[in-house]
Amino acid sequence: MESKSYIVPGSKKEGQTHVLRNHACEKSLEIKFLSEVQTVHDIFWYSVKTQPRAPYLGHRPYDPINDAFYPYKFETYEEIAVRVANVGSGIISIKLKEGEKDGKSEKSGKSGKDSKNIKKNARRWPVGIYSINRPEWTIVDRAAISQSLYTVPLYDSANESALEHIINHAEITIVFCSLDKVSKLLRIRDKLPKLKTIVSMDSFDLENGGLDLPSPFNINAIKVLKAWAASTRVRLYDFKQIERIGEKKFIAMKPPKKDDIYTICYTSGTTGRPKGVISTHSAYVNAAKNAILAGASAEGQTKFFMSYLPLAHCFNRNFENVMTLNSGAIGYYCGDVYKLIDDCQALQPHAFAAVPSILNRIYDKISEATINAPGIRGAVFRKGFSVKLHNLKSGKGNIHPIWDTLLFNKVKGAISKNLELVVSGGAPLAPHVMDLLRTMLCCTVVEGFGMTETSSSAFVQERNENTSGNIGVPSIGVEAKLIDVSEMGYTSEDKPCPRGELCIRGEVLFSGYYKEPEKTTKPFLDDGWFATGDVARINADGTVSIIDRKKNIFKLSQGEYVAPEKIENVLTTCNMVFQVFVYGDSLQNHLVAIAVPFPEAFLPWAQSIVGSKTQPCSLEELCTDPSVAKALLEILEKVSDQEKLLRFEKVKAIHLEPIPFTIENGLLTPTMKLKRKAVLERFSSVIEKLYK
Repeated sequence: MESKSYIVPGSKKEGQTHVLRNHACEKSLEIKFLSEVQTVHDIFWYSVKTQPRAPYLGHRPYDPINDAFYPYKFETYEEIAVRVANVGSGIISIKLKEGEKDGKSEKSGKSGKDSKNIKKNARRWPVGIYSINRPEWTIVDRAAISQSLYTVPLYDSANESALEHIINHAEITIVFCSLDKVSKLLRIRDKLPKLKTIVSMDSFDLENGGLDLPSPFNINAIKVLKAWAASTRVRLYDFKQIERIGEKKFIAMKPPKKDDIYTICYTSGTTGRPKGVISTHSAYVNAAKNAILAGASAEGQTKFFMSYLPLAHCFNRNFENVMTLNSGAIGYYCGDVYKLIDDCQALQPHAFAAVPSILNRIYDKISEATINAPGIRGAVFRKGFSVKLHNLKSGKGNIHPIWDTLLFNKVKGAISKNLELVVSGGAPLAPHVMDLLRTMLCCTVVEGFGMTETSSSAFVQERNENTSGNIGVPSIGVEAKLIDVSEMGYTSEDKPCPRGELCIRGEVLFSGYYKEPEKTTKPFLDDGWFATGDVARINADGTVSIIDRKKNIFKLSQGEYVAPEKIENVLTTCNMVFQVFVYGDSLQNHLVAIAVPFPEAFLPWAQSIVGSKTQPCSLEELCTDPSVAKALLEILEKVSDQEKLLRFEKVKAIHLEPIPFTIENGLLTPTMKLKRKAVLERFSSVIEKLYK
């Protein structure tokens, strides 16, 4: 069997595997594709030059009177280019107006015209962005880098503590945000000594009587916000004002260099305060180029991309850069994930990125209406699915002229008739979910692997991949290897497949953690290798699978090491489990769990367990019924067996929690990852009872 990864000859070392590369870069990791594009600034202006009239950024205008969203409205590359140039000019203009001095002007001792020129030319300072995905988010990102500034995204869902930490740590003086975020910033203004300017992405619209203001704002609310801002010595503008200022006092662009900072993205902070990941233009350009070379966006007709995953995270942001470099069109969701399918129907996208939690719910909906449907309908779908899955696994692709026409094109059309590509990332996707999506959506569905530290790019499956349960092969321009994790029993000599901690090297890597040199050196090994903290396996065909997590491991009383995230990923494949937290006390020999049910599947099943002895019960009542917990634990035992979990990796006691883990209740990070310490503290008494 030919390896899907290229094995670098002579690269095997003691305690390590051979080095793996993509076959497209066997001799060199250098990417020569579009050599004139060196920065993210170049990515945008390349498409402005080559496809000026192509649609670029689009949104659905909202009608407050009828409470409805209109069809998508797009602006072209050349139209957005004008706005980008004006906003970039406006940012520098208001910075000068503030009279702030950068380090160079302070040290120079110059004054008057010379000092002003020095300040005018000074760059490389941060611009904060605090909003859901929308055209203005991307315009600010493009505008900032047009003046050699860099952006620091703030999660739309960030709490006050996270906002305070990031704004102060990154020393942000100006924040662009949606109107609803202005008051949140002003509320903690006394804790943000460096914040001088807030720009609302929503127009204050005082000339139009406030008709276009987002609910619940009106003219009086705007006046209150302005007075509040003035009282805290913060300049408050709206987006149109910045554009007008930039146009009137136009300051020419000052493009960045490839080694300049493009962005500082703060990690989600699952185990402590978020770290600021410094990424250069070169890193994100390489990530965009290797995605295009891997076939993430085909040339030809304009391709439309649905943008809804947070732009504060590198995954969706990199995908937008990919679409921009390929002169694609980006349509933004209306802001409500529950209306995402409606947005897809309106946009008819060719591609979208997703995380497993979303794809799992799509799987549940599709399977319920197709292969799990009762009667003849279910039987027909099961037959069609069986035929297509056999073809897929036999290397015959996932398109079938008969079954697709009869059944599956309609399934695909429920999302988008134009759908060509779905990319999953952020966590492992269950193989059965991947197989169903590939067969029923009649398009390319691939899984990849990346981190904030790798500009979201490291591994991806090839477009014609027919296997599941792996992250594919190294991206073009990236190389990888595994190193032994002996304390967990993973070594490069394991049979039949080597296992160990995944290490990555390439231009996509970050430059360091902002202001934290000690934490920067910790994950870097010799010769520029970055240790990811993920445990992987090199499969017989040359693909790589993530199988465990080196971080967050704990030891049970019998000496066995356990990685809870691996077990949690297995348990959430059960359609009745929405979220789960697995814990092991080092003084105990088994695991316990806190599980949040998925109501749609859980309620009818749990009611059947308690039977006719009672009237229909609420979710809260069913979660407290011991017979329900016992029955679900038996199901999870079977799921654990199917996924071949070891004896000590199986949960022995479970608590059912009706209230989901959320960002708002402090149990999830902005990237929807468990805050393990916070969950443990919240449920400490429950866990104590489970062990009794």
